[in-house]
Amino acid sequence: MSQSRILPIANNSIQSQKFGRRVYQIQQGQQLLWLKLQLKNSNRCYQQHFFNELNCYSELNALETETQPVLLNFSIFDPFQQFQMDEEVIDQALWVEDAPKLFQDLPDRLSLAEIGKRLLLSLDVLEHLHDYGYLHGDIKVEHFRVKDEKSYLIDFEQAVNTAHDANLTNIATHTATPRYMAPELFHAQPKSFQSDIYALGIVWLEWLTQQRLSAKSYQDWAFLHCQQLNVVLPQQFKIFEMVLTEMLMKKIGQRCSNIYQIKQVLSQIV
Repeated sequence: MSQSRILPIANNSIQSQKFGRRVYQIQQGQQLLWLKLQLKNSNRCYQQHFFNELNCYSELNALETETQPVLLNFSIFDPFQQFQMDEEVIDQALWVEDAPKLFQDLPDRLSLAEIGKRLLLSLDVLEHLHDYGYLHGDIKVEHFRVKDEKSYLIDFEQAVNTAHDANLTNIATHTATPRYMAPELFHAQPKSFQSDIYALGIVWLEWLTQQRLSAKSYQDWAFLHCQQLNVVLPQQFKIFEMVLTEMLMKKIGQRCSNIYQIKQVLSQIV
């Protein structure tokens, strides 16, 4: 990037901007980048999440191997050396390369083999992350990306390194998106590898049905996940119901405990 570039209009929501977050889409030659900044003296939680993401990128970058990728190309840098800043921002910024969404294609237009490949790619990258000792903590459909037939994750603001004892006591205090929350999280239980698996199950369910779950309040989401949710897929995708059911078991003790188990079931299908 050249020095002293003028920033475009922020892409993130007005609500997010009120808390001091700034996200921009930057074109650099043929490459599209996402730039994330955080204002100084802004919402404390947003600042903590921002610093947590920077730390996760640094730690995962040191752990990541070529055969177990998780991160798209990224850089942590001083934004004042690159851009004309009209606001007081924290002197660390994150850019991440853009990549297509893994689940952007309609499943109706894919063969069962192609669908199985997408599902497996999402398992691969989450398994890599878990193997490095990290929970993602905020799995959503848009956080799965694909490049050169490999899958990647983005947005590590809620990620937790389970090897850090100090983090373990704080896992339960991290926020999550109710649409993807495992039932135990509504009962103030800590996040776990299995809550990531549950969230991935919701991603699969919504993609295969092409229907978004809906609820009007936090209490309604709790009722949906803890009591009401049923795994029912369109007829052409019924073969995936068994594996989805195991990922979306309401009781954590009955749910798949690791990605390997899911891969074993999926391998019998496609």
